[in-house]
Amino acid sequence: MPEPVLIHQGKVRNVYDVGMGMLWLESTDRISAFDIVLADTIPRKGEVLNDVSAHHLRMAEQGGIKTHYVDRVGKNTMLVYKLDMIPVEVIVRGYLYGSAWDRYKKGEFRLPAGTEPRKGARFSTPMVEFTTKLEASDRPVTIDEILRNGWMTTEELRYVTDAALHVHQLVAEGAALGGILLADEKLEFGRNAQLAKVPILGDEVGTPDSSRFWDALLYAENFETGRDQPSFDKQYVRDFLLHKRGWDEQRPPAGTHLTEPLLTPEVVESTTAKYLEAMERIMGRHNLIGANS
Repeated sequence: MPEPVLIHQGKVRNVYDVGMGMLWLESTDRISAFDIVLADTIPRKGEVLNDVSAHHLRMAEQGGIKTHYVDRVGKNTMLVYKLDMIPVEVIVRGYLYGSAWDRYKKGEFRLPAGTEPRKGARFSTPMVEFTTKLEASDRPVTIDEILRNGWMTTEELRYVTDAALHVHQLVAEGAALGGILLADEKLEFGRNAQLAKVPILGDEVGTPDSSRFWDALLYAENFETGRDQPSFDKQYVRDFLLHKRGWDEQRPPAGTHLTEPLLTPEVVESTTAKYLEAMERIMGRHNLIGANS
């Protein structure tokens, strides 16, 4: 295999071209919030992302969804097929929370029939939305806009919607075995005509960076009392920045890469613990990081 060549550095991942139509995806310990890359790092975060994503990509393959996954080649690196990524992110929501709740309060979000109009309510059926991918700050896009810009065809949209709902079901069922509710998740698809005629699931799947995970045992009580749902993901970091660093009133522009750390040692340590617990619950406590899962 040729020497890997760094071709892209994202908010969290480094992408290396290794020839033969394949890439290395390196998950780092970097962390972003509100589309802003922090100077802080979260120890072992990259390992968790790599293991959990590989776990869910294999699960999707077994469920009949073609993915870019080839092999896990290191504690924080996986080998994948190169895709021409579709510039649209697919959001699957199972609960009324986050930006969906904010938009609902403004009258910009329609609930599925039979859904209780309360923060944290479970949707009567999971919803699929689309957002931009290449803009500094993601924004919802309509099907008409996707078609008009040629980002996907009608047939591709239909396939991606069905595939995203299927992947969401698989991830949710697996997480439930560890006492975790999957509130929502982000998925990405790309094209590779040599691998499949339909869009292929790429990027990461079902990680604490791309999904919102809740403790199933705490959900009902928090929902009834109106409290926020504690999560096994980077929402803990977002909340710290909002409430302790004043980002609820003013924050750096989306796309900014900060150079000075903002998180306390306690927040860093607790965030690592949340990521590790998510991994252990989702994959089973016998599946420790570093093992060939």
